[in-house]
Amino acid sequence: MGLWRRVTPLVLAPLLAASPIAARPAETLDGGWARFEVAAAGRPLAAAMPSKAAAAPILTIVIEGDGQAHDRRGRASPDPTPDKAVGLDLAKAWPAPAAWLGRPCQYVQDAACTSDAWTTHRFSDTAVVMTDAAVNALKARAGADQIVLVGWSGGGVMATLVAARRSDVAGLITLAAPLDVAAWTRSRGLSPLQGLDPADLGPLAVPQVHLTGAFDPLVRPAVVRDTARRLAGPQGQVKTWPERHDCCWVAHVEEIAAGLNPGP
Repeated sequence: MGLWRRVTPLVLAPLLAASPIAARPAETLDGGWARFEVAAAGRPLAAAMPSKAAAAPILTIVIEGDGQAHDRRGRASPDPTPDKAVGLDLAKAWPAPAAWLGRPCQYVQDAACTSDAWTTHRFSDTAVVMTDAAVNALKARAGADQIVLVGWSGGGVMATLVAARRSDVAGLITLAAPLDVAAWTRSRGLSPLQGLDPADLGPLAVPQVHLTGAFDPLVRPAVVRDTARRLAGPQGQVKTWPERHDCCWVAHVEEIAAGLNPGP
C-alpha cells in the first residue's frame, strides 16, 4: 500500500502561498479502498472509503490518532503523518459501512499547517471545526443519515469533541484515548495542551463504548476512567482490555463494534 508522505509543511508553506496546489487525485489502497481529500472548513483533510461503497443509513467514521507529533527528543515533528495508520487499519477492518478520516496536516499539502496544529493545538476549536466539516462531507458522500464516530488514541479525543457538537451521532467508540487531556499531560510530565478537553464536557446523550488497554504505558486506564464514565453515563460501557496502546485493537473490531449495541 502506498502512503502519501507530505513535503515538510514548514518548508512547503511559502511555496504554496505563492502557488496553490490542487487537491491530490484519489489514491487506490489495498482492500478496494481509495484515499482522497475532503474540504474541511476551507482546508483539506485526508479521508478514505471503499471505492465501491453502497449507500448506507449509518456510516462509521474512524478518526486517526495524533501521528508523529514529536520526535524522539520531544521536539515538534516536521510532519505529523503517522508511520502506522492504526485508524485506517481499524476502518478497513470494520464490519459495517465505514470511512477513515485523517487529522489536520496528515497526508495532505496545506499551506496553513504549522507545528502547533499537531502539538500544542491538536485539539483546538479550529481542528474540531475542520474535522466536523469533513465528517459532513463523508456523510454526504455515503448518503448516510447518521454516523458512528470511532477514534483511536488522540482520534478518540477528537471523535468525542465532534460528537458533542452534533445531533446525528448514533454511537461513539474510543480506543486508548486520553479523554482527560489535562490529567493525561500531567501523568506524562508533558506541557499542557492549548485547546478543548472532553473532561470539560457533560455526559453525552449517545450510546458509548470507551476501551483502554491494561498494558498501555501511554494512556493509563486510571488516568481517563472517571472522565470516560461520566461521558458515557449509566448506559455506556467503560472497560479495560488486555491490550497495549497500538495493538491489537484491529483484531477485535467485530467485538468492539458489537459492543455498541449489545444483545440481551
